Amino acid sequence: MANDKPVWFKGVHEGRTDDRTVEDAHTKIMNDITREEFNAKLETIEVKMDARVAAVSAKIDGFLSAQAERDKAQVERDKRYELLADRVTKAAEGAEEAAKQAATVKANYWAAVAVQLFAVVAILAGAYFANQANVLGAMQTTLSAFQAGKAEGAAPLPAPGK
Repeated sequence: MANDKPVWFKGVHEGRTDDRTVEDAHTKIMNDITREEFNAKLETIEVKMDARVAAVSAKIDGFLSAQAERDKAQVERDKRYELLADRVTKAAEGAEEAAKQAATVKANYWAAVAVQLFAVVAILAGAYFANQANVLGAMQTTLSAFQAGKAEGAAPLPAPGK
């Protein structure tokens, strides 16, 4: 069984139950820790952990409040974008209505031009036919006078000396 022991256990450590090596055999053996020391150590660790948890909680609270502020700002921005979109929609509707009115005005313009052209043509046709009636009337009057003069015969011309 002596051969089953590790190298550091042989020699000086024969018969000992500690785990110290040959190199640190000259150091003093530590005493056992008391329950009060152990509890104090655990309380110290607990206080440190509580402080760390509180710091992390504060950071999380800060992050959440920053997120809440960011969300508020985003909601406000979204409202502004909605108002802007409504304005753009209304402007587009107004432009569409203006385009319809412009098309109506354009159609009315061309209709007015067509009516004026038709009126000019009608006036010219009326003037032509009125002129024709006047010409025909003048011709009839002239022919009537000519025929009336023919029917009466030529009146004897007075003698030059008489």
